[in-house]
Amino acid sequence: IAEVDGFLESDAFSQSEHQVIYSTIRQILGERKDFNKVFLIHRIKSLGIVFKGCLDIGDYIDSISFNKMSRKAIVQNAKEIVKLKFLRDTDATTKEISLHINQNKTDDINKIISDIDSIYGKTISNLADDEGPVNLFEGLGQLILDRGNNPIDGVGLKVPFKDFTRLFGELRDANVYAIASRPEEGKTTFLNYLGSKVSEINGVPVLFLDTEMMTEEIQFRTAASFTDIPLWYIETGNWNKNAEYKEKMLHALSKLKKLPVFHEHVGNKTIDEVVSLARRWHLKHVGRGNKCLIIYDYLKLTGEKIGSNWAEYQAIGEKTNKLKELSKELFCPVFTAVQINRSGITSSKMSAEMIDDSSVIAQSDRIMWFVTFLAIFRRKSASEIMQDTPDFGTHKMIRLKTRYQGKEAAGHQSRIQRQNPDGSAALVENYINYRVENFKVTEFGTLEDIIGRSSKMITGPDLGVGAAEEIL
Repeated sequence: IAEVDGFLESDAFSQSEHQVIYSTIRQILGERKDFNKVFLIHRIKSLGIVFKGCLDIGDYIDSISFNKMSRKAIVQNAKEIVKLKFLRDTDATTKEISLHINQNKTDDINKIISDIDSIYGKTISNLADDEGPVNLFEGLGQLILDRGNNPIDGVGLKVPFKDFTRLFGELRDANVYAIASRPEEGKTTFLNYLGSKVSEINGVPVLFLDTEMMTEEIQFRTAASFTDIPLWYIETGNWNKNAEYKEKMLHALSKLKKLPVFHEHVGNKTIDEVVSLARRWHLKHVGRGNKCLIIYDYLKLTGEKIGSNWAEYQAIGEKTNKLKELSKELFCPVFTAVQINRSGITSSKMSAEMIDDSSVIAQSDRIMWFVTFLAIFRRKSASEIMQDTPDFGTHKMIRLKTRYQGKEAAGHQSRIQRQNPDGSAALVENYINYRVENFKVTEFGTLEDIIGRSSKMITGPDLGVGAAEEIL
């Protein structure tokens, strides 16, 4: 019973008598250690259940108890019973889908597809072959030795950012990653650039689910990021009048046309419709067992209903959870974004006044429950650019949560000491510097690099004023 109880439920049996017998056995063994046939018969009879054809349950149990089986055969037959239940459920599901189609012919096509996906998805999810907890250290030695004999460069999809990889690792399957930004601070640019580059580096399909921008807008921006040609020239077609721009564009187009990057505007779709769309894309363009990346820009209400019994923070939490379930179902990473509230406005603040914690993120608790990685990605204020120097970019990424670590991760303690403009010292969270320019995102080291360079300027050997000016 211990070997099959984790995956075999009483409703897997098609015969009601067998459902009662199995559930009663489980009940008895949950109450006491000793067990026998007589006690089982007495317990069932005490329930007062009348079986079909006035079956005497005592005689029936007596008769089937003569059919002896090995321990191995019992487990195999239990799995076969679960399989038969799945086939029955699938048959019933097809009938349910047929009925739903006939009753909802006037609905929007996307809603019908989403509903069908939901009905079928319930049947598939119930197929999970969960055999319960496993011994954590059984086979560990062989796993470690095999990995040692066959080392790999990383775990997951490679990203175009060296410091991100060094600190947080690659993008892992079945995990949700998120950045948080104020409006117009670069989250769409970051996600779009990330997706295109992940496809280029890893040779995998990428799906960009966009709640705001149309496909043509993203196409022009992507072309700008790959060519360094100003967006105006691309949108107006004037790149063709400039010899330098023309050479860059034709070179980039030969590369871009090979990238399997897909875009869909989903601003009017609920999360269930988005999940349904992603499933169909994965089936058509990726295939089971193959690698891909899904980007959802960004977490907000898009048709989900809220009311007195269902608040906005609950809807956003449910939305994040469904993205997490999607990442597990398709076994791929999902990267998304979320809005920072007004307390995260930085434009007129000094660096010491900045709030860079989860309190600036709307619905932060619900989001942090489900994501693997969460970081603030924001534009630096004027005072921060002066303190860091312009050489270290226009934006910063400040980690709030990460489950996995890169090769040179700081671990749980990622704060480092920094001197403030007034001469005082403080422990601050390390961050990664980025420059966002013409829809291209470039990494420019970390806060550690800023402090390290400042230290060399002050204490380095033979470092005169001229050398310091040259570095700046």
